[in-house]
Amino acid sequence: MAAIVLAVLAAALSLGSAVYTTRLQSRLAEKTREKTKAEQLKEVMGRYRDPLLHSAFDLQGRLYNIAELKFLENYFRGGTPETRSYATDNTLYVIGEYLGWVEIMRREVRFLDLGDELANRDWNKCLRAVRETFLDSKIPETALRLFNGEQRAIGELMIAPTAGGDGRGLECIGYAEFVDNLEKPAFSRWFTRLRGDVEVLLDKGRRGRLVELQHALIDLIDQLDAKHVRFAPNVREKLEAGGAPAAEDVPGEVATESHPAGPGVTLAGESRAPRD
Repeated sequence: MAAIVLAVLAAALSLGSAVYTTRLQSRLAEKTREKTKAEQLKEVMGRYRDPLLHSAFDLQGRLYNIAELKFLENYFRGGTPETRSYATDNTLYVIGEYLGWVEIMRREVRFLDLGDELANRDWNKCLRAVRETFLDSKIPETALRLFNGEQRAIGELMIAPTAGGDGRGLECIGYAEFVDNLEKPAFSRWFTRLRGDVEVLLDKGRRGRLVELQHALIDLIDQLDAKHVRFAPNVREKLEAGGAPAAEDVPGEVATESHPAGPGVTLAGESRAPRD
């Protein structure tokens, strides 16, 4: 009888040990998987941080120059046909380039199933703030308003396979190709309203969204380049809020919508800081 009892106890201990070991292995595997996802996200950011950072800086720089350095007054209203064309096309380009890099990162995150890992990152919150500022219907001015689908569509149009790559790498098209593509109706139709907005922005009273976008972009830059390695603090100045809002009826999308987590000729006086 004693032998039977001992055998039963030994079997129970063995079974308990096996269950415990299985659970422990499962927990370790889960921790390893989470660590791997964190590492994958870090790798994605390492690959795309600089192009996203530079595109955000270029876009906020253009918005700053429009508001503070009379970029449109000098080159659109008072310039030559060539500078007028450049002022419009290049402004469209810096918007598109930013959205392109955002779309590339979104695709990579979705491909690697990193949505949960991404959700609580501070820089992702900044990306979302920029996206929502583009679409927010609570901002009275409609100039530069882009709905979610429009942001995604423009980002998709700006993407091309990396030259000489393996077919999986992606990058944004250059300015020369962008200008050529503007001659194609299927491409240019996504920029038609933005093209009209460039002239609208000559009115200082209709720049409310421009100012809020510039602020959101600076917050993103501060997250991506917290130690000021790429851009010094003195070129991250936020525009002062102000100006009489336009009395416009703005129906449509609001900023509460969400979804899981974007070389040309340089004109003298165009930029307050060179791109390094």
